[in-house]
Amino acid sequence: MLYQIEPWMLVVLTINMLVAVASIASFRYLLGLLAGVNTTDELSKKDNYAFGTVFAGGAIALGLVLSAAVKGDADASYIQEVINILTYAFAGVVLLKIGAQINEFVIFHKFSLKNEIHNENKAIGIVQAANFVALGIIINAIMGWVDAEDWTGLTAAATAFFSTQVVLLAVTRARAFIYSRRHPGEFLQLALKGGNQALAIRYAGHLLGSALAFSAAGSMVEYIHATPFMSAVWWSAVSVCLSFITTFFSFIARKAILHNIDVVEEVDNQQNSGIALVEAAIFIVIGLLIISVLA
Repeated sequence: MLYQIEPWMLVVLTINMLVAVASIASFRYLLGLLAGVNTTDELSKKDNYAFGTVFAGGAIALGLVLSAAVKGDADASYIQEVINILTYAFAGVVLLKIGAQINEFVIFHKFSLKNEIHNENKAIGIVQAANFVALGIIINAIMGWVDAEDWTGLTAAATAFFSTQVVLLAVTRARAFIYSRRHPGEFLQLALKGGNQALAIRYAGHLLGSALAFSAAGSMVEYIHATPFMSAVWWSAVSVCLSFITTFFSFIARKAILHNIDVVEEVDNQQNSGIALVEAAIFIVIGLLIISVLA
């Protein structure tokens, strides 16, 4: 039996879709403005795969943020509904920009991501796109977890957001440490700058798997209005633990699934994207399983 859909709900759905499309279209030009490039030239004339990948990742991330805005009951006023989703869209773009800056100047500090994307470095395009999607997953989870619409909720959301950036930095540094141990005198960031797409794919999978694990933290930590900061601290602590659990089980699963395959030789040296995709999928699947188990 089908549930009846009220006409006003169809109007609300239409409003949300229009605002979402307008937001993503605006994001395209904002991305070009921030990168100092013409998006039309990058996408159609230069056929810049890296820029297209980054834009796609950003669009998915913005969609994840907007989906958090339309969850739950719709507002009785159409104007209020528009205001709410526009507010979420603006907040989402700001957080995505902050996350991108952290990725540019803190996480990948040895070179300019923006310049590499402009120079059509496909590996860096994958890395930046994965960062955007991971941010979208995290922001979506935080907005769904924080049950407040005042400044206290904003404090908790900001605390949780920045704490996850620290964890994403730790994930990147861990991957860099592993790479340097396998290849003495070499560095992960420089290998990515050199265009190793297989490394970028594996890194993207690890990042997305960790982000999915973060989103499961809301199932274990209750948001308490009286103590928003401590709630965020607990959320962050659980997120760190879940990230370690995701990494641990992913490495075990990789040993079993890719038995008798030298992943270091295949991915690091031969740049085998097929093997890298399998590794990335393992991280993502483990993250999804953690969400399902804790839901």
